[in-house]
Amino acid sequence: MSNSSTSPVQYPLPYKVINGCLYKEVTTKSGITTKKLSNFLPYIVKEVSVDDGAEEKYELRLGGIHSSGRLLPEIDVSGSELGNFNWLIERWGADCVLEPERSIKETVRHAIQLTAENAEKIHVYHITGWKHIDGSWEYLLPNDGKYDVRLRGKLSRYEKATDWKISDLSSAFFMTSEFSFAPDEITLPLLAFTFLTPLNEFLHQANYEPKFVLCLLGKTGTRKSTMAALFLSFYGRFNGSDLPLSFRDTANSIMYNAFSLKDVLTCIDDFHPSVRKEVNRLTETAQLVMRGYGDRIGRGKLKSDSTPMESRPPQGNAIITAEQAPDIGESGTARYFSLELRDGMIDLKNLSSFQREAEKGTLRSCMLAYTEWIKSRYLKGKDAVQSFVENLKNLFESYRDEFSSSGILCHGRVPEMFAWLMIGMEYFLSFLLDYKIISEEDCQSTYMRCRDCLYELAKKQSMNIEQDKPTHVFIQKLYSLIESGQAFILNRFNPPDYLPNGFVGYEDDNNYYLNADAAHTMVKSLCDKQGENFTILKNDLLKALAEEGISRKEKKSGKNTRSININNKTKRLIWIPKSEFDYIVGLGE
Repeated sequence: MSNSSTSPVQYPLPYKVINGCLYKEVTTKSGITTKKLSNFLPYIVKEVSVDDGAEEKYELRLGGIHSSGRLLPEIDVSGSELGNFNWLIERWGADCVLEPERSIKETVRHAIQLTAENAEKIHVYHITGWKHIDGSWEYLLPNDGKYDVRLRGKLSRYEKATDWKISDLSSAFFMTSEFSFAPDEITLPLLAFTFLTPLNEFLHQANYEPKFVLCLLGKTGTRKSTMAALFLSFYGRFNGSDLPLSFRDTANSIMYNAFSLKDVLTCIDDFHPSVRKEVNRLTETAQLVMRGYGDRIGRGKLKSDSTPMESRPPQGNAIITAEQAPDIGESGTARYFSLELRDGMIDLKNLSSFQREAEKGTLRSCMLAYTEWIKSRYLKGKDAVQSFVENLKNLFESYRDEFSSSGILCHGRVPEMFAWLMIGMEYFLSFLLDYKIISEEDCQSTYMRCRDCLYELAKKQSMNIEQDKPTHVFIQKLYSLIESGQAFILNRFNPPDYLPNGFVGYEDDNNYYLNADAAHTMVKSLCDKQGENFTILKNDLLKALAEEGISRKEKKSGKNTRSININNKTKRLIWIPKSEFDYIVGLGE
């Protein structure tokens, strides 16, 4: 039953409004009386359910009226804050007074909550991408006409198109045709990556979520950021000077936002340590980004009560721009696919025409059509979704196995990156073919161009990963030390009576025999001076050299060093054939 019919704020009994103040009816021995609670009338204007992709929380918008008749400003309060009233003086002023009794806060909180029945109910999403809502798959972005999707800061530039027309779809295909603004080795992987991204949710369901980032490498002036912004324009309003994330942001901030950006493309811009003290910080951030996207595992954190928080791994895909490849070792390099932009590579006239299309929203309209196509063709019904996921699984395994059986020596992640990019291109072309934007001939021709291009880029990527192996870094750095006269290799059969400073081992016509301690120490010292990472321990290095077939193990004992006779004395040394050494430093075939 309602009361206080003349008050603009209505409370159910036992609460009442008397002279603009909040009261409560209480029963005493003498009968029913009223007790004052506050000199203002607080109430819930809106009850907001906030879904951030990991958990759902409630936020309240409160309104209030002071007993003087003054309207109090509407404020947002979380559910956990409501009952402590720490917000009261700061947000509504010192003249809003609660009566001084121990249980008064709890009582007023109860009164506020009883006004929720008449409050507006809103559901807000702080996450993008595919979400199963009321039995249907929906693709969420800010500006969604059906759902309230809100992102903060520069992430608010993500925006969904309101409609699309057939002519909008041609703009994406023109990027691959005679209107292209860059060579195939740039545009085709970027397009494949862009149209792969909305498939992330269903590749995740197939246990084959993309686990790499695309790295645009190039000097200042090669239009790295401009290129990244253009492809991000399929998902919102971006330009080269206002990309969503940057290596100048904190690592925690980057990874927090990466979780919110589900099934969309983002960019982490400008890996470019300008001074020596920045190198370690930016390299650590790059390592965290590569492992976050490369493993899809969030950082472990605890709540204030020491219980674990929900994991928040990246859920979309990312481009990073860099003037130089981050020095993050073999495992880090295996988590990104690099595209190198060189001077004169970009056709600025054609690029400008696509930028104008992006500003008009043409690319966003194309992505709207693509996600609607995915929904209508693959996501209507539980069986259809399961079939879609199974098809993505089979397609991934087919492309991965195709590359693995090509005979190209590579890191195990390279065939997977090839497979993911080919899936993106295949669905992009199928989409255009369904809407008759391209012919069967154009579809097949573009598909083969992309396949051939990705094969060549994947081979190059394999070489980059190989060069970042600790074993290869060790050999290359040791070679540079020997060539510069800082390290010395002595003749095995005619060594001097003393060992010079910089001694690292012996040689004969066919082999090197290295002192493990001396060689490891000198290489690590050189890397430290050059600001590069060489963190592998000596024994781990010896094991890796043997496992990769670079050094020769001792057959009987299985040890990673061998007993070598030097001047009638037995020494335990690393035995490396010169042919292996020369191959790694580029002197061999």
